[in-house]
Amino acid sequence: MAVFFASVLPQFTAPGQGMVSTLVLLGVVFSALTFGWLAVYAMVISTTGRLLRASRAQRAIEAVSGAVLIGLGVRVAADAR
Repeated sequence: MAVFFASVLPQFTAPGQGMVSTLVLLGVVFSALTFGWLAVYAMVISTTGRLLRASRAQRAIEAVSGAVLIGLGVRVAADAR
């Protein structure tokens, strides 16, 4: 991460001005955006996990998984060697 900030971010600063303060500001903005993205991502994953743990959803997932496994087994059994 340090190499990224040291190599990419200086091109976004104005020459002759305080580059350190601008780089710190860009780093803070990057950190805030990353935190916001990861917070939303965690909430979506948490909600999805809660929905998938419901008995009806689990039953559907198990039915689809069973059908896929049976289909793969039939394909292997029917495969001519």
